[in-house]
Amino acid sequence: MNERKSGRKYSLVAIILVFLLGALVGFGVSMGITQLINSNKPVETTPEPAPEPEPEPEPEPEIKAVDFQAVIDKWVTTVGGNKSILIYDLNLDTLAGSYNVDEDYNTASLYKLFVVYEGYKRVENGTWDGNARAGSTGKTILNCLDLAVRESHSPCAETLWSMIGHAELDAIIKNEWGITNSDISHLTSNVGDIMKILKRFYEHPDFNNPELLAGMWDSFLNQPDTTYEWRQGLPRGFTKASVYNKVGWAYNAAGKYWNIYHDAAIVKFPMEDGSTRDFIVIVMTNKIDYPDIRRFGTEIENYFYGGE
Repeated sequence: MNERKSGRKYSLVAIILVFLLGALVGFGVSMGITQLINSNKPVETTPEPAPEPEPEPEPEPEIKAVDFQAVIDKWVTTVGGNKSILIYDLNLDTLAGSYNVDEDYNTASLYKLFVVYEGYKRVENGTWDGNARAGSTGKTILNCLDLAVRESHSPCAETLWSMIGHAELDAIIKNEWGITNSDISHLTSNVGDIMKILKRFYEHPDFNNPELLAGMWDSFLNQPDTTYEWRQGLPRGFTKASVYNKVGWAYNAAGKYWNIYHDAAIVKFPMEDGSTRDFIVIVMTNKIDYPDIRRFGTEIENYFYGGE
């Protein structure tokens, strides 16, 4: 009797074990299938945010042309004598007004522009030692280049001119710089050719040494304040613009009139955004007093800022 009970007990245990084993096997199979199914599902990921577009560069401010012809036409009716005028827009590389551009004049001291440009070029390229003595002037070549513009120092300019050679400078002016209507050896030129040499100073393709350039521009801008020389004509007419100027004049003491009064300038008008509008302004005259040329400078500036 006990053996039968014991056998049934073992049989029940065996059945329970088989049931549990089957359940475990079934669970494992189920988990495997689930893993298999899940492994074949696409993995869900958070999409990367689209890159922000690069900001568009701000457009360069438009440079508006300025036509000074009305100012020129008005001024020439108020003065006698001979006069030629040229205003050139350096930013737009175009003419901004002119009058009587083909008339030739005695250059007076404007010839020094050609001498000084070639002199700076020779210092830059090593042909000249800027610290060497300039002939018998008692000054260095760099001193003379500065003074020839700043104070229109004739002994310096004439010494440098001789060092270059008159004929050689004429050939350079014509063949290298393309300035063909001037005869500097005979001191003749016109507003068109003076504009070309000033434009060459402005662009300075033949010398870029920062120290040379700083000294050069300072000699055009900061000149002694005297009774009539250097800055009493065109430059004195401006109150806002920076005027980089070279004057040339000859006074007839017997007749008490200005036989020659020329101003050749690079004029920089300051703008609200910190930039400048740059123009070449050239006035070449005979028998016109420098206060009239000064007034012309004022009229140019007033027109530029006020349109009148």
